[in-house]
Amino acid sequence: MRVLIVSAVFPPEPMVSAQTSAAIAKELSRCGHSVRIFAPFPSRPQGRLYKGYTRSLYSTKMMDDGCVLTSCFGTFSPSSTMLSRFAENLSFGISSGLRTLLCKRPDVIYSNTWPIFATGIVAIIARLRGIPLVLSVQDAYPESLESQERSSTRQWLYRLLKRMDAATSRSAAQIVVISDRFRRLYAEERGIEADRLHVIPNWGKEDFIATDTSRALAFRRRLGIADDAFVAVYAGNVGMASNAEMLVDVFDRLKNHRKLFLVIAGDGSRLPTCREEIERKQLDNVIIHSPWKVEETGSVLQMADVLLLPTKRSQSLSSIPSKLISYLLSARPVIAAVLPESDTALTLLATGAGWVVDPDSSEIIAHAIIRASGRSKDTLNQMGAAGREYALHNLTREFTLPRVLHVILKAAGFQGVKEKLPQGVSLSR
Repeated sequence: MRVLIVSAVFPPEPMVSAQTSAAIAKELSRCGHSVRIFAPFPSRPQGRLYKGYTRSLYSTKMMDDGCVLTSCFGTFSPSSTMLSRFAENLSFGISSGLRTLLCKRPDVIYSNTWPIFATGIVAIIARLRGIPLVLSVQDAYPESLESQERSSTRQWLYRLLKRMDAATSRSAAQIVVISDRFRRLYAEERGIEADRLHVIPNWGKEDFIATDTSRALAFRRRLGIADDAFVAVYAGNVGMASNAEMLVDVFDRLKNHRKLFLVIAGDGSRLPTCREEIERKQLDNVIIHSPWKVEETGSVLQMADVLLLPTKRSQSLSSIPSKLISYLLSARPVIAAVLPESDTALTLLATGAGWVVDPDSSEIIAHAIIRASGRSKDTLNQMGAAGREYALHNLTREFTLPRVLHVILKAAGFQGVKEKLPQGVSLSR
C-alpha cells in the first residue's frame, strides 16, 4: 500500500507533532508499506533554516527507515505575526499541494499540516484524485485565533475560516482529534458524523525522559541554582501562543522570595522579549536556558520542583499544549494556568498531578507557586508520580500509535481492519 504523509513539521524539528508524524511513517514502512512524506524545510521553533540545509523548491532523499522525504518550499515565520504565519501556511500548502497533485497516486493521505489553508489544499487535491484523506486535528481553528486575540467571532474573517474548516473536515474519510472536547466541537460545530471522529491523543517517549535525579541535580548546579532552592521550570516553545512572558511578571512579584527561581528553557519569537523584561526588571531569580539541546530534556524537566504551563484567555479550550505530555512523563507536578473546563485541567485534576489556576492573573500564579513551595518533597514527588503513571498508560507510543495506524488503514480500505484493533494484529501488507 502507498501512503502519503503531509506534515507541517518533521524531525529534526523537536515538536511533538513532528515526532508523531515520523513515528507513523516509520512504523508503516516497517510493516512493508511504501511511505512518502512531504514536509517543509526545518525551521521551527526559531523560524530559521537549520544548519546543514539549503532551501530550494523541492529536495528529496531516502531516509534510513525506508521512507522517502521530500522537503517542500515554504516561507518561515521568525516573528510569528499573523501575516508571516499566513505566508508560511499558504506557501507550504501550495508547494506540497502541487507535489501531491503530480506524484504517483497514493492509496491514502495522512494530513498533519497547517490548518485551514494548507489542509484545505490537500483536501481539494485528495478529492480531485479520489484519494481517501485522514485529517489530524492538533488545534481548533479559527477558535484558537480568537483565544489568542488575533480574531473575533464577530468578524467576517472568523466566520469564513470556520466555514472553510468545516468544508475541509467534511471531505475527509476519517478525522483524528486529540481530545473529547475536540470531538464534540467537530461533531456539533462542523457537522461531522461520530463514526468518522477518532479521539487519539498525541504521545511521548517514556524512555526519552528517564527519571535520573542525580543528573537533574547536576544540571541545576550548572545553572548556578542552590540545592535548597525551589525551582519552577517552563520548558517549550517561547512563542506568541505560549504566554511564557507572563511568567517574567509572575517572578517580578516573587523577587523578594530569594529561594524561588524560574528557568525558561526553549526558543521562539517571544524569547527576546523575555530577555529584555528580565534585564529591565533586574530579575536575578529568572534564568533563560537557550538553546535547549534534545539530550538535555530529562535533566531540564526533572531539575524542576514544579513545571509551569501558562496559556492565554480561552486558549486552553481550543488546544492542548503538547508540552503537557513531556511534563507528565517527567514525574514532576504541574501548575497549569488554564480554564477549569479544559482538557488540560480535567487531566491534572483527575490524576492529582498538579494545580489549575486562572490563566490571566500573574498574581494568582505567583500565589500558586508559593503554595507549592510549601509542600513537602514527598507530596510533590507523589503528585509527579501520579502524572507519570497516567502518561505511561495513556500518552505513550505503545498505546496510541497502533490506533492511528488503524484509522489510516481503515480509510484506505485495507482488508482485515476491524472496528477495534486487537492485541497483536498485523499491520503489514
